[in-house]
Amino acid sequence: MSETAIVVENIAKSFDKNVIFENCSVSIGRGTVFGLVGLNGSGKTTFIRMLLGLLKPSSGTISVLGFDPWHHDPAYFRRLGVILDHDGFAGNMTIAENLGVYAGAKGLTGQKVNDYVDQYWKDTFLYEEYFSPKKKVKYLSRGQKMQCAICRAFLAGPEALFLDEPTVALDVDAIDHFYSLVKQAQGRVGTVLISSHQLSAIEDLCDTVGMLHNKTVTIVKSPGHAGGAASWIVRCDADERFGKIIESHTGNPAVFRDNAWHFALVEPETGIPSIVAHLASDGCRILQVCPEADSLKDRIQGSRSGGGA
Repeated sequence: MSETAIVVENIAKSFDKNVIFENCSVSIGRGTVFGLVGLNGSGKTTFIRMLLGLLKPSSGTISVLGFDPWHHDPAYFRRLGVILDHDGFAGNMTIAENLGVYAGAKGLTGQKVNDYVDQYWKDTFLYEEYFSPKKKVKYLSRGQKMQCAICRAFLAGPEALFLDEPTVALDVDAIDHFYSLVKQAQGRVGTVLISSHQLSAIEDLCDTVGMLHNKTVTIVKSPGHAGGAASWIVRCDADERFGKIIESHTGNPAVFRDNAWHFALVEPETGIPSIVAHLASDGCRILQVCPEADSLKDRIQGSRSGGGA
């Protein structure tokens, strides 16, 4: 089994003269919770629809779990869990009736669905409505309908989940429950892609975050360095000599982006003065030395203002 779940290579996508993606590439490993952020109209839903095979890239290739989504292989769809812009439930049916339809598409027995609801949805309104139905779905609140969508998405333990704004209208308890489902899916080495404007959820859940900007995906958060290292930046020229000086002091890679060297450092109290001294002695014109922005919001704003692509 490959360690990579999703591979997007050099895709482009246009609607008439409106270019959404251009030369966009990203790779997402199995067991990753990947956050997708961006401004309205940046292409988040379009990106997910291409991963699902609902839209075809104008050029480039996409592979998910070894499948080309555009081939529309039923075996591919049975491995997915999806939330798009609608809960997907028929309003004139109960929760149990709706889940029965999706269970049939997944090849699950009614007992398997019962076991799933019993294991993962106890102490929720959905548990009571499933086993003792009182309402058709159309009479549920907006937040309850979103929980239905989440329930359907996680049915049968999918290998990949694509969730577009999954926390909209959820109350505190429902959000906590959603978080637990995501973490359990990750523990099964499932891959979860979450698109949301709610940065707190992205920050809490996602170990990797990509921002849609300038018609491509820029990684603005990735798994941290071991050993308690903190992220720092030195804003200066892009000379490779300066990167090697930083790496010799930190033991970690130094990456140049947005007009600064980015690196991790365990003991900044002693390391930063030494790095600055050695850079200066090598003729480096240092404009700024500071810790890298801790919040995801700051990282996104920094990448956007730096023209990251």
